[in-house]
Amino acid sequence: MSVTSRPVRESPRILRVLGLSPSQAAVRLLLVVASVALVAVTLLAATDDLLAGAVVLVALSGWAAWRPESPAAGLLVVGLTLGWVGTVPVPDSTRAWVLLLAAAWLLVVVHLCAALAASLPPGASVPSASLRRWARRGVVVMAATVPVWALAYGAGRQVVPGDVSLTYAAIAGAAVLALAVWLLSRDRSP
Repeated sequence: MSVTSRPVRESPRILRVLGLSPSQAAVRLLLVVASVALVAVTLLAATDDLLAGAVVLVALSGWAAWRPESPAAGLLVVGLTLGWVGTVPVPDSTRAWVLLLAAAWLLVVVHLCAALAASLPPGASVPSASLRRWARRGVVVMAATVPVWALAYGAGRQVVPGDVSLTYAAIAGAAVLALAVWLLSRDRSP
C-alpha cells in the first residue's frame, strides 16, 4: 500500500503578490462586500442623493480592507454610521424599519471583519476556531439587536400604547443586560 500525499494547493497569484492568505482575503472581501451593501442600503433608504459620499465610502472600504490595522477601519465604521444618520430620515414605514435593521447588521459585519483582519498578520491564515468564535459572537450581537429594534419599531409606529420614556428605559436596560452578558462571557485566557 502506498500512501499518496495530496498536492498542496498554491494560493492564487494575486494573493501571493498581496501577501494575503486565502482566509485573510476572504475576511477582507467580506468587509468590502458588507460595506458596499451598507452604502447601497443607505442610498436606498436616503431621501437625498449623495452619490459622492457613497463613492468616498466605497473607496474607504477598499483602504480599510487593505490596511485594517490602520485608522481606515475606524473611519469606515464612523463614515458609514454618519452616512446613515445624516441622510436617512427617521423610519416611518415597515420598509424603512427593515432597512434600518439590515443596516445595523451590515455594520456589525463590517466591524467584525475589520477587527478580525487586523488581529492577525496579512499572511497568516485565520484559524477555524477563531473564525467560529467571531461568527458566534457576531450572531449573538445581531440577535440582541432584534429585540431593541422591535421595541424601537413599536415605539416609532405607536403600536404599543404607553409612555415613550418607558420604552427608552427598556432599551437602556437591554443595553446594560448585553454589556453584563459580554463581561461575563469574556475569555479569561491570555
